[in-house]
Amino acid sequence: MVQYKDAALALLASIVVGQATSIQTYSTAAFMIPNNRWKDSAIITRTRSNSRRYSAIPYDERSSSSDSLQEQDRGFSSTGLLNLPDDDDEIVDALLAKKEERRVARQQSTRKPVYQVTLPIVVIRATVATTNENDVTATESSSDANGERLASLVAKGQDIAIANTVGMSLRQVYSGRRLSELALDVDTLRFQSFGGELQGRDVSEEETDKSLGSLEVLQNSVLKLVKESFDGVVVSSVTRGGLAWQAGVRAGDVLAATSATIGSKLWPKSTLDGVRSAISSRKVISSSMDFEFRRLTVDKVEAESVQSFELSLARPIGINVEDTDDGYVTVTGISDKASEVVANNIRIGDRVLSVESSIGGQMWDVYNTDGLTSAVTTRMPGQPVRIRFERVETIDEEAVTARLPQPESAPSSKSTMTDAVDGFRRAGRVAAASEAPAAQAQQALPGFQSAAQKMLLSRSRDLLRTFIARNEVTKNLKVADRVIEAVVDSEAALDGRTLTLILAAYNMCNNADKTIATFEDVFGLAGDGSEKEVKRVHDGRLSADIAALNTFTISGLLRAHAVRGDYESALRVLAAMEGDAAMTIGGKPTRSWSGKGDPLNMLPDTRAYNIALAAAANRGTKDGLDAALSIFESMPNPSLSNPPLGKPAKNLVTFNTMINAYARFGHYEDALGVFKTLKESKLQPDRVTYTALIKTSIKSGNIEKALDILDDMKWASIKPDIVSYNTIIEALCNANRLFEAKDLINEMETAGLSPDSMTYGLLMKGLLRANKPGPCLTFFESACSDSRTVALTENVQLYTTAISAAAALGDHERALDLVARMNQAGVRPNKKTLTALMGACISGRKYEAAAEIFSKIKNPDSHAISVGLQALCMSGKFDSAVELITDERSGQKTLSGKQVMSGFNSLLQSALESGEYDIAREALTSLLQAGYIPSKFTFQAMAEGLNLHRDMPRTAALLKARQRSLPSEGTFDFLLFVLDSLEARKLAVNSEFYSSILVLGSELGGLEMRISSILTRSRKNSNQKEVKISLDPTDVVAESRLILWEELYKNYSTLKEDLSNGAQLPSVRVPASKQFGRVLAAENAVSYRGRVAAGSRRR
Repeated sequence: MVQYKDAALALLASIVVGQATSIQTYSTAAFMIPNNRWKDSAIITRTRSNSRRYSAIPYDERSSSSDSLQEQDRGFSSTGLLNLPDDDDEIVDALLAKKEERRVARQQSTRKPVYQVTLPIVVIRATVATTNENDVTATESSSDANGERLASLVAKGQDIAIANTVGMSLRQVYSGRRLSELALDVDTLRFQSFGGELQGRDVSEEETDKSLGSLEVLQNSVLKLVKESFDGVVVSSVTRGGLAWQAGVRAGDVLAATSATIGSKLWPKSTLDGVRSAISSRKVISSSMDFEFRRLTVDKVEAESVQSFELSLARPIGINVEDTDDGYVTVTGISDKASEVVANNIRIGDRVLSVESSIGGQMWDVYNTDGLTSAVTTRMPGQPVRIRFERVETIDEEAVTARLPQPESAPSSKSTMTDAVDGFRRAGRVAAASEAPAAQAQQALPGFQSAAQKMLLSRSRDLLRTFIARNEVTKNLKVADRVIEAVVDSEAALDGRTLTLILAAYNMCNNADKTIATFEDVFGLAGDGSEKEVKRVHDGRLSADIAALNTFTISGLLRAHAVRGDYESALRVLAAMEGDAAMTIGGKPTRSWSGKGDPLNMLPDTRAYNIALAAAANRGTKDGLDAALSIFESMPNPSLSNPPLGKPAKNLVTFNTMINAYARFGHYEDALGVFKTLKESKLQPDRVTYTALIKTSIKSGNIEKALDILDDMKWASIKPDIVSYNTIIEALCNANRLFEAKDLINEMETAGLSPDSMTYGLLMKGLLRANKPGPCLTFFESACSDSRTVALTENVQLYTTAISAAAALGDHERALDLVARMNQAGVRPNKKTLTALMGACISGRKYEAAAEIFSKIKNPDSHAISVGLQALCMSGKFDSAVELITDERSGQKTLSGKQVMSGFNSLLQSALESGEYDIAREALTSLLQAGYIPSKFTFQAMAEGLNLHRDMPRTAALLKARQRSLPSEGTFDFLLFVLDSLEARKLAVNSEFYSSILVLGSELGGLEMRISSILTRSRKNSNQKEVKISLDPTDVVAESRLILWEELYKNYSTLKEDLSNGAQLPSVRVPASKQFGRVLAAENAVSYRGRVAAGSRRR
């Protein structure tokens, strides 16, 4: 308090010296200081409140004679300073309290629809000062005085208790605007009924009733502002004077998010249980918590254009000011004797924001007229003082907030972007109608924008910044499209800032085509820097002022080329910026853009060259790497003593981009050379530099070197970040060095760096890859049970890995439980999650459930289709499986050749196990017609589907057991069909599969054994020439028709004579392999000695 007392004394002394009496003094010198930062207007929405008049000395009542001045000077004599009141501490406290109250009022008057507050979540115990025992004894004689004293103490205690509690209750709002029966008290975390919530409190619905401790409760009029489909949490009551009330929270505000258990991130909340759990877990590690609220607003507010400006004025200024309830100091009058600068630039209603300090030239915020008067009167007469004003102009009363729909329109499911654009258009039409005469008079002026058009561009920028900050890819694309539509409809010309944000929104969506098309549509220039003619989608209605073509907007275009890896177009754009039309890059001549844009901001800077360098690096090819090196070497090294001319010099980003380019190919030595050049150029490497080197060494296969670079990073006093550690942890997990990865995590925690969700995911994937699904699940469950890490586990990737681990264990019930926990935690499963769940159901033999899950996946990827094929086949849905695999074979999907083969194998095995031979025949025919060659896994799938044996039974008991479980009728037919299909394409049959056919023929006996015997004489190695088989070795085989194996089997009695007459049989191509002994044993089992009549087949 001493410093405030000294400050008050110094202020009074300065008043005496300066002979200051009021802000109303004559001006001897005045001039306007332009400030470009305050030229652009911003659009806000604000409700104006009634003002409170401040009694200032009227300008005309001041006497200009020297006598009156001397009399006033005598009023501030030295004796006046000595007669200061004894309670000056209380005066200073009152002034400070008043200032704080007005500062809070100003903040609350400008409260945004979405705001954050920090509230304590640990009970604050406040103590009330106890009284002296002697004092109590002295007052015992008077019971009335004692009662009053007790009542005073109780009231004071209640006030202290209210001021040290949050004083807020929350309720759940269900679809249809239905409120939950119980409310959550944030202080006690207990659920209470409506009566318990209001117990012992005064409830007032009037805004004027602001008594301490009374409740502001949720009103039906506020509840009607939420949508019918809304499902979330709202503030049901707030105690006036409590911490929540002081922070600006009001009944009806929607709770959007709360702090995570660890860290400063905000997690969305939509249920009371989620809020209660978040506060409970946060209490363990922190005494405070951040809450994000959304203020529900009325349907219609005023749209205001706010402009700030500064004036340098000297005494006397000649204005009257007053304090208003919204926390501002407002100009209420201007004297006729005021200077020309004041009369021409200040209007009644302007706000005083800040004033220049007497020492240092800093601008101090002004919250009341006392502060403004003191700051001005400390100047000597004629000494200028800078004052910053703010002017609020209402464009039109019917201009609505961009995010609200029109009252006359029925509630619909339009998105925020649609409502915003509709609001832009309506506001533009109303404002344009009111400004039509002025607009017609200035239509010929270049770059003229009406107030409605300026408002549209300003709100467009706010909207784009909001969605870009949220990093919502799909919405970024939609909002950029809608903003362009609104700009075209309003016939506004884009400025550079708005266009830069539009291009940034498209680039964030990785939609390079949209970025390039928008640039071409706006400027009519080829986005690749060539001379080609461009087609303007909006026929020239989408335009921009000349200053909009600058390095910032062109950088957005270059980023689009970087996303595509199109370094040739990026180089042509750089040449166009430099005005070089004589270059040919990639077979296309460049076009000069000189004179097309801002002449002072057109030459490419280091950032532009860095983006072109990134475009070449992102190409991912040897040509791209060579182009990146060429761009890198064309830029001069930075030099402090001799700044480079011409092309911009390299900076740290340039070196880091080049090192990352080498990291893609694992060129460690080249990257190390760039790193040495960086250190020689007087630039200091940062975390990104060392992390890029770590990636390069890992890509080259040298993990040990990566660990050495991590140590060098620490020696250079550069603290590794989470990306540096995760890069090495991923390499260790991929190399199955899990213990080293765990040690590195411990080292990271010791250094004060907490693992993130990616760290946990890498270690879980490493355990799963090492065939340790059990430890993987245990690790995940331990993280879920720890309050310090539970927030990190609320991640779709971690849940997907855990479900994959459950699938590896064949525990489908555990997998289903994990999915249920995901939904409870607010984590939405994605395609990979559902694919892992399908695998778990297949492992648990729940094929129908797996097929049902596959049917719910929209636009499945290749892995999901592959697993879905297995589910369809194993559930017996062969028609759907055949249709799906046919689409894949015809190129309608994105499966790789290996995945297509795996799908055919699953279909073949499942169809054969179910006895669906027609499906199996169709699948094999489709496979061969698609040009695929059956692999050993294909033959293995068919053998397992038919339950074939590769070896002959060695005991009689085993022979009898096999004869009791012989395959069904149609098995031998299918095997012969396989041989015919393979020979039609001159393909070999797997030796083990060939042996299985012979073993089956031996076990069946009869005709099957006879056909198997003929097969042995048709077998030939893959390097032998064609042979012609006849039953009579002495016959000369003549040219005749070819008899297929399956045809021979079905019509043997009629075709055996044809064989005696020299008919041909297909060859059986069996390549030589290590299993050839098994082939000979099987052939020996079915060989006939001499001419043996065919036996009858078992029927």
